[in-house]
Amino acid sequence: MPTKGTRRYIDVLGDLITSYNNTFHRTIKKKPIDVTRENSKQVFYNMYKVRSRREFKRNFKNNLIVGDNVRKQYKLNQFDKGYYPNWSDNIYQVTKVVKCPINSLYKLKNEGGDSLSKRYYKEEIQKVTPGAFRIEKILARRKRKGKLEYLIKWLNHPESYNSWEPAENIKNL
Repeated sequence: MPTKGTRRYIDVLGDLITSYNNTFHRTIKKKPIDVTRENSKQVFYNMYKVRSRREFKRNFKNNLIVGDNVRKQYKLNQFDKGYYPNWSDNIYQVTKVVKCPINSLYKLKNEGGDSLSKRYYKEEIQKVTPGAFRIEKILARRKRKGKLEYLIKWLNHPESYNSWEPAENIKNL
């Protein structure tokens, strides 16, 4: 392309494919042109670290199942402040688990029942307890019957929802 001064990739597509197929790939530990039916099992092992698809399915461990409640991770920009939250306040439900050789993908729906078009990796979502709410601020504390309680201001809720909660019910997530 740059040698002829044009932007027509179709003219050099054959050269690009030949170059790609004759270049060593560290994932499969050989050139793609050297992969044959005889060594395809070794290439599969090099890529997925299992001998067969059956072994992969047997070793597959999944922490999230259909029906679990999760939060999505925020995509922060490089100039966003460190005190911005990393996880959304909205709660989503897992509707489908797509098993892949390395990472699983999860399909989600929102509280309204609308399915999200994107599929998410496990690292992009966080399992939450259905009754867990985020705390905006602890307003006061007291001891009642020998037990410590906190007056909680709940995040994204009006002040009328403020409540006294026992200290053992509060978890740092």
